[in-house]
Amino acid sequence: MPTETVEPLLKAAGSSPTTVRWDFAGWPEAPEIGLGACGRRGAFVTLCVNARDLDLEEPSADHTVFVHVKQIEAERAPLLASRVGLQVIGELVMAPY
Repeated sequence: MPTETVEPLLKAAGSSPTTVRWDFAGWPEAPEIGLGACGRRGAFVTLCVNARDLDLEEPSADHTVFVHVKQIEAERAPLLASRVGLQVIGELVMAPY
């Protein structure tokens, strides 16, 4: 979903929980933490609107962003957050198999 479509989605969602997911061709190199570029698997971001969790079961008055990375590259998430002036606020959560 192009980023310019998010504002109309937020208006349409109102106070209802919803998600937007962006998949990428891969994450860029991160030589400062010893990581090269990675492929599609584990390279996406999910915006949870009016919710704290991916299942949209924990209501919130604001939004939560989940950065999805491969488990072996978990240190990539804080680096990506810092590049946009933010920080990781939660613990690493492993996806179910």
